[in-house]
Amino acid sequence: MRISVNNLDREPQGVAVVDETSQPPRARLRPADREVDLNWANAVDEQGRLRRCVVCGCREIFRRRDFPQRFGLMLVIAAAITSVILLARGQALWSMCVLLAAVVIDRIVYVFTKECLVCYRCRSEFRDVAIDASHEQWDLAIGEKYRPVRQRAVEDANQTHHPEAMP
Repeated sequence: MRISVNNLDREPQGVAVVDETSQPPRARLRPADREVDLNWANAVDEQGRLRRCVVCGCREIFRRRDFPQRFGLMLVIAAAITSVILLARGQALWSMCVLLAAVVIDRIVYVFTKECLVCYRCRSEFRDVAIDASHEQWDLAIGEKYRPVRQRAVEDANQTHHPEAMP
């Protein structure tokens, strides 16, 4: 299992590679070259599937596609710029072909992208783990419950200073 460890403010701390069958109590983070405590109590079920975050202990985790976001953004930007240039030159058919090609490439990458598990509270990501149907996808109601502590404090302070902004 490869864990992208975050703290409770969702700030990246490093990456740890651990063997979930041996359940080590500590893991070395790269590139920070320091250790983090792992809490394996009730974290893995009988089938070896992760059921809670070993970093912060949160019981709620979700699955998502581990899509390379930078690649997706660059693909969209490149297709948009190319399409606009072709349209400006009066080549509308080629412009549409570029946009269609971008959609096809995006779909191919999406289909072949693996899934990972993510903790709602700290947003630590767990790759190379067993994922089954009981691992749900992102749920907004649960996500709102685990907004970062700092973000909630800032929003609460803004509402007390600007009462007219409240509905």
